[in-house]
Amino acid sequence: MIIWDKFIRTFHWLLVLCFCLNYFFLEHGSSIHQAVGYTAAALVMSRVVWGFIGPPNARFKSFLPSFSGIKKHLHELKEREVKQTQGHNPLGGLMVFSILALFLVQAVTGFLREEVDALYGDSFLTSLHGISANIIFTLVIIHIIAVFITAYLGKIELIRPMINGKRRVKRHD
Repeated sequence: MIIWDKFIRTFHWLLVLCFCLNYFFLEHGSSIHQAVGYTAAALVMSRVVWGFIGPPNARFKSFLPSFSGIKKHLHELKEREVKQTQGHNPLGGLMVFSILALFLVQAVTGFLREEVDALYGDSFLTSLHGISANIIFTLVIIHIIAVFITAYLGKIELIRPMINGKRRVKRHD
């Protein structure tokens, strides 16, 4: 069963690449750091559009977080019966929206501090840029842990579908 379309998978792994390059390897403020940052911003903007026009599992409305949805998902985890056909669960949706918003903060603060003469090197923007990058890093760690916990407790395949798009659905007897 197809869970993630090619756009979502490509977006996900390119955003991972952009973040890793800029967070761990590239010199902050360098031309290549900026180019990778603008690439990440373009990816995020494309994902926002895809969140409205893409296939059902890619659409934002399919994973809008709500208190009742989160409560239901936690119950499904406790019972070890997560729906095999779902894409993001409500907690995953909360993560998606948080990370997309933080990448937009990264793009805006990076652009303002580097491209607007009056704000070049502004200490507040620099701090906000660094803090939001560190929050993204923290959320990425939480995301990775949550994937393994959800896969185990929910008895659901999560990693394979993000690579090839397909999930093997287990039949319950």
